[in-house]
Amino acid sequence: MSELASTAPVVPDLLRARAADDPDAVALRVGDAGELTLGDWERRSNAAARGLVDRGLRPGQLVALLFDNDDLVEYAVGYLAVLKAGAVAVPLGRRFAGPQLDHILRSASVVGVLSGTGAPPLPAGAWVARPAALEADQADDRYQVGVESTELAEVIYTSGTTGMPQGVTCTHANLMAHDIPPDAAAVRGTISFLHCFPIGTQAAQEAMRVPLRVAKRVAVALPVFDPAQLCALVARHRVARLQLVPALAQMLVSSDAHRHHDLSSVRRVILSSAHAPPALFARLTEIFPEATLWNAYALTEAGGARTLMQWDERRPSSVGRPVGETELRIVGESGDDLGTGETGEVWLRRRATPTRGYYRDPAATAAVFVDGWVRSGDLGHLDADGYLHLDDRLKDVIISGGLNISSVEIEDALSEHPAVVEAAVFGVPHPVLGEQVAAAVVAAPGTTERDLRNFVRTRLAEHQVPRRLVLVEELPRNPSGKVRKTDLRRRYGEDGSAAPNVAPTGTMEEAVAAVWAELLGVPAVGAHDDFFALGGHSLVAVQITARLGEAFGIELDAGAVFEAPTVAELAVVLAAARAASGAGT
Repeated sequence: MSELASTAPVVPDLLRARAADDPDAVALRVGDAGELTLGDWERRSNAAARGLVDRGLRPGQLVALLFDNDDLVEYAVGYLAVLKAGAVAVPLGRRFAGPQLDHILRSASVVGVLSGTGAPPLPAGAWVARPAALEADQADDRYQVGVESTELAEVIYTSGTTGMPQGVTCTHANLMAHDIPPDAAAVRGTISFLHCFPIGTQAAQEAMRVPLRVAKRVAVALPVFDPAQLCALVARHRVARLQLVPALAQMLVSSDAHRHHDLSSVRRVILSSAHAPPALFARLTEIFPEATLWNAYALTEAGGARTLMQWDERRPSSVGRPVGETELRIVGESGDDLGTGETGEVWLRRRATPTRGYYRDPAATAAVFVDGWVRSGDLGHLDADGYLHLDDRLKDVIISGGLNISSVEIEDALSEHPAVVEAAVFGVPHPVLGEQVAAAVVAAPGTTERDLRNFVRTRLAEHQVPRRLVLVEELPRNPSGKVRKTDLRRRYGEDGSAAPNVAPTGTMEEAVAAVWAELLGVPAVGAHDDFFALGGHSLVAVQITARLGEAFGIELDAGAVFEAPTVAELAVVLAAARAASGAGT
């Protein structure tokens, strides 16, 4: 088959140009497992593309790519081969399994799967192949089936945190629209940048394409995150730029791996894909003293639209201002744009770039993609200088007793505690308040729930203090590293396992519970019920301590209820105060 020229630049054109310019330059490294030069990438993907067409692949058909993270070289060859054959890539990696993977393969109507080590059950008539096998006995000359830039190039399935994955459609024009970093031309020599994004995510796709967009860039991928291995790779390859999701950055700063390696080569650390607590940046500064720290905000649905800023302690919660062709709005419930400091939904778009959408889902597309804008589902506000501050996810805002409570603000406060590795805050049902604040926290051994509550009280209002707080070994995550708060709500909310309804036992607990029930106007109080979650406030706290003090012949400060907000905790304080005073002896 002869080559057909496309009418506008498409993704394979990037590789062809780079390979012609510098064929021996390394483009990709996978930990210590292998590497791929630009010339080999071009030749191998040409041969594999011919193999795909010989197998019967036709332009516009969808091919899934299912590879382990340590097989990025084969994945990269297969990905470009699919695009050169004029088909559509569905990058999956190993992020999905079971019902989710089955849903993707069938809803996308894939005709085949490229895989490194086998494949799951396939839809009827679909095939499976390895890129290396497709290359056999094929010519390695220039090859590309012509496609228009407006045609689909890939469908990225978002792992999300709820429900089944959704496929985001990306045309070649979408993928070609990208703002080159402003300092790219000024950089001298080869720059290695390391990332830990799973194959098939939007961030990993962009990282893979960086060596195609900018000369003298080497993408180094860490197949499985491990702080010691990350630090070793940085030292070995003299990595200059490091890009992480905040959860992995938290794991890095909580380990001591950085103490055993020379990390002085790192000049830029970028956090992206999720909100990063300000306290995390302070810890990263200690580990990478020679680096500037950057915060980025982007969405798979919004493509190249993003905000970016060098972290500034004067704006610790900001994720920056729009970059290049990016525009953003803060939209209120009525659909009107809001002013400085007003909180609303963040809308993004990139000027003169085709809008993406959800594959074969017009209803979902219409709900999120509006007149060229993408509704983010995030709440945020702009400061006077146009910097974006994220306040929460719309679905994560906790409405308790008529008050809107930001889970992000509470997570940031918890993260300031030196023993906290990471925290997730979420709402759980409450019979009176509608919802109450709950938190799952990963912390150093010896940390107590009371320690954390008292710490947060010094930073936030009382209604923001978590009423249910559990210490866990790890937080549930999707493959992209985002916390699955739906799992936490299910685990600690609906079944009440975070705060079991235990009846008071002993004289002290029974006395405290009886006074609470009377003054708070509730029929019954459990040993682990929280005073503030039951509607308590400072005036009632004064009444409770006065009543209990009178009953047991002691003086009890009203602050005791704030220090010990459950029946069981207050009973311990009461018993200790009684013993110290000698009352009843």
